[in-house]
Amino acid sequence: MTGTRIRRLTERDIPFAMALKNIAGWNQTEEDWRGYLAFDPEGCYLAEFGREPAGTMTTIRYGDRFGWIGMVLVHPDYRGRGIATELLQLGIRYLQESGVRCIKLDATAMGKKVYVPLGFVEEYDVRRYELSCSPPASGLKVGAISDSASESVYKSGSGYKVEVRPLSGDLLDEIAAYDEIVFGASRRAVLDRLSSRDAHYSLYTRDERGITGYMMAHQGYEAVQIGPWAASDAHTAEMLLTALLSQIGHGKVFFDLPVPNAEGIELAEKHGFRIQRAFCRMYLGENECAGWPARIYGTSGAEKG
Repeated sequence: MTGTRIRRLTERDIPFAMALKNIAGWNQTEEDWRGYLAFDPEGCYLAEFGREPAGTMTTIRYGDRFGWIGMVLVHPDYRGRGIATELLQLGIRYLQESGVRCIKLDATAMGKKVYVPLGFVEEYDVRRYELSCSPPASGLKVGAISDSASESVYKSGSGYKVEVRPLSGDLLDEIAAYDEIVFGASRRAVLDRLSSRDAHYSLYTRDERGITGYMMAHQGYEAVQIGPWAASDAHTAEMLLTALLSQIGHGKVFFDLPVPNAEGIELAEKHGFRIQRAFCRMYLGENECAGWPARIYGTSGAEKG
């Protein structure tokens, strides 16, 4: 396209990327952008128009099962020139040439108009929930969690004892194996980075059979962002949420919930969360590894899935 040049995104471009993100009103921080570059430096792009930075796009690959496109942003001064479409076409080509069988993204209403003509189809809706929280009156105190902490324990329907505990790095292989079932692909590197970012916000549950759920969260630009968050049942998911809210204390909290998770919707409403915005999860190609959205209570973000 005349006047448009696309090159690799680098750390030097992060200030511009943050400015674009702020215009859109999204919750990412500079650390998020550094993460995208760490996950797939060859698949992150910056569009220039007339030698001025104009737009961004990131990709991430989960083996050959599927890849993800995110952070498709174009500065208002350069919209209407087809820059978003050109970035998307490049991202699609990059992922397909890398051997990815399916390409996914979470589309805003504005973005959906761009994705449909490129062949993307709807999978399901995702809702962003928001809460201005205060400590629950009877919340789990994460710092006090231990084998003997009765407030962190309940008996599941099958009679097994379940405990909420802080997540440590030596458990990540076990967590990643559990997560692969619900997510649809292995994302060990993503879990490693997210769990260490704000480690005090990473929790897990287990019983005598093994891992029954986990939650990671981090401080975003505007709010604490929960995700990824998965659990084998709604009670376990609620234990994780209550423990985290007690840890946060005060402030805004966001999480992105797949609408197929009806129990998650009930949980959000029970704890006073309101719907902030909605996304449409879309895919291109053969969606053979759809995961288990009914057990996903919080995605890892619209840019990572």
